[in-house]
Amino acid sequence: MLAPRIVLIEDDPGRIELFSRWLEGSEFVLVTARSGGQALGLLQRGAQGVAGLLLDHDLSDSPLTSTDRLLSASHLLPLIQRAVPRQVPILIHSHNVSRPPAMQRTLEAAGFSVTRVHFAVLQQQPARFADWLQDVRDNWDPS
Repeated sequence: MLAPRIVLIEDDPGRIELFSRWLEGSEFVLVTARSGGQALGLLQRGAQGVAGLLLDHDLSDSPLTSTDRLLSASHLLPLIQRAVPRQVPILIHSHNVSRPPAMQRTLEAAGFSVTRVHFAVLQQQPARFADWLQDVRDNWDPS
C-alpha cells in the first residue's frame, strides 16, 4: 500500500521548505510540483495515493520552461477535476488575492472540499494548516 501523499503545487522554495517542516514526522509523503508544467505531468499520471492537495495560484516565479511562464493554477483546474478524487481536501494558500476565490468556487462546484487561507496567515497561525491536515486524515481512504 502506498503511503498517503500530499501534493504541493508551489514554486517558492521557502514555502516548500515550510510545508515540508510542517509535515515532518507525519504519516504523509510530500510530493512537490515546482511549476505548472510539473503539476500537469504529475496530475496526468494520476492521483493514486493522493490524500490532500496544496495549491498556489501564481506559479510563474520559478519557471522551468517557457510554457511554465504561462501556466497558473487556474489552468490546472480542469485536470484536477478529472484526476483527483472528490474526497481529497484542497488547500489554496496563494498570496494572490483576486484569483483564488474563483478557483475555490470552481472546485467547490465540482464537489471538492476547499479551504482557502492566505499563506501569510498560515505562517502566523500554523494551527490552520493542522486543522486542514486533520481533514485530510478524516477523508483519507486507502482503498
